[in-house]
Amino acid sequence: MTQLYSRGVEYALRCLRLMAKYPGQPRTIQSLCEEAQLPEHFTRKMVQPLVKAGLLKSLRGPGGGFLFTIPPQDISLRTVVEEIEGGTRKNSCILGQSECVSDNPCALHDQWVKICELSDQLLDRTTVLDLTLGWDGSKEQPILLQKEAIETPQLGARY
Repeated sequence: MTQLYSRGVEYALRCLRLMAKYPGQPRTIQSLCEEAQLPEHFTRKMVQPLVKAGLLKSLRGPGGGFLFTIPPQDISLRTVVEEIEGGTRKNSCILGQSECVSDNPCALHDQWVKICELSDQLLDRTTVLDLTLGWDGSKEQPILLQKEAIETPQLGARY
């Protein structure tokens, strides 16, 4: 069966979710990978397209790491997916048939296209910040107000 998104997209989203909890604090790839239990070498490769796209910046030296250049509430998940995947998702055949096209579709083609379109709509209206709020897609708005989520808690605060 065709995967909707690659492992790279999953890793990038997991890192962005952690970064969005404290968007003003640089995070090293090592700390992100340790916390998210991700392989560092591959994850590093998945963050680079986000730097190249201008969503993140990389700071070198002590106290360095990755920082958002755009607030996480302004980055749609679709933008992240397209940057990692290298463009828009093609509506590939769910059955793996290379000859499946709109002129000669497989039995599931039309339904799969609808699923892909709905997925894109959900990704358009879901932001990186939403990932930190426990948003499950069942409501139009995140559970918390965005202002509450972006405020950096005091050190030592419990969640």
